[in-house]
Amino acid sequence: MRDLSVGLDASVIFTSVGGTRVYATQLLNSLLEARPSWTFFLYTRNQNQATAIEKQFTGDGVRSISVPGSPNVWRVQARLPRRLRADRVDVYHSLGFFLPLRWPGPKVVTIHDLNMYMNWRSWMRPRTLTSWADLVLETPLAAASSDRIVTDSEFSKAAICRLLRVTQEKVVVVPLAPDDFFDQAPSVGDLAAARKLTGVGEFVLSVGVLAPQKNLQTVIRAFAASGINARGARLLLAGSDRAGYANTLRAVARESGVEDGVLMPGFVSREILRALYHEALCVVLASHGEGFGLPLVEAMACGAPVIAANRQSLPEVVGDAGVLFEPSDVDALASALRRMHEEPGFRSELSERGRRRRAQFSWRAAAEATAAIYEELATRR
Repeated sequence: MRDLSVGLDASVIFTSVGGTRVYATQLLNSLLEARPSWTFFLYTRNQNQATAIEKQFTGDGVRSISVPGSPNVWRVQARLPRRLRADRVDVYHSLGFFLPLRWPGPKVVTIHDLNMYMNWRSWMRPRTLTSWADLVLETPLAAASSDRIVTDSEFSKAAICRLLRVTQEKVVVVPLAPDDFFDQAPSVGDLAAARKLTGVGEFVLSVGVLAPQKNLQTVIRAFAASGINARGARLLLAGSDRAGYANTLRAVARESGVEDGVLMPGFVSREILRALYHEALCVVLASHGEGFGLPLVEAMACGAPVIAANRQSLPEVVGDAGVLFEPSDVDALASALRRMHEEPGFRSELSERGRRRRAQFSWRAAAEATAAIYEELATRR
């Protein structure tokens, strides 16, 4: 197979949060390692992003290119096709939902989930309504015009085929993975910094952007009902608050009588996050919907027991390595939290299961699967 020139939209590293950003960063790093003789054109929205990309991804085959334009739909549909033709790329891959429809070459789009349809009520806020409308309008067009759709889980594949009316053969499941960084022990300094956030004592950890779809009100109410706050445990919600949802969560904590026990430090670095995973009593991902659920496998890599909502992709990721609960069942989650607090043997068993489960997920495998898609499509030209 000849060396390929692949175009990828790297702008999602700067415009997305959580798992989407991690996916783009980790996949690009792994692709560069797996195919060092290929040329990768990494497209961004402005020169500042392009400069940052040059520093983050190095190698003889990396080309960082700014394709400006506002709004983004104009950039993607009017300006990007001309640039792709000028760069003579063999395959273009959008790492997040949007494709240049007018470019005639082989196109791949990653659609992590369809929660803009399946959990649309979570988007009905002034700060997220425009993003929701963009996704709702453009995702079906991207799916229809793509040659391949990459998604994170079998659940998401089934939803994409059903709701967007595409064939099973068109959609390829490429699971995400934890960064190898999380397999390493945290430094003494990182542990100390983490303890400044949590204080001295046990804590339950939830990781992800503060937003309604993460079901954090249920987590707070279950934490209060579990009674472990009265025994000195705290709840740490680690994630950025881009839409002002933290105020709602503080009100729920106040109404539930655990305001002093709920901590919201905002975004934390991956160094501090790793230390938090290592120190946590358990990690809870209570989302109404996830394309994958990256914090679960990161927690497993660090030996943290996990509790997850029995929804969408999360049971696939957890397997037998954690506790599942119905996302509306406050009592079930409260019971699971009490058991984590009271039964160290149970926690140890889940920790060991999680480490074994983590071994099934690899970014190198994800890169190889993605590169194979590029190679298949390029041979058709």
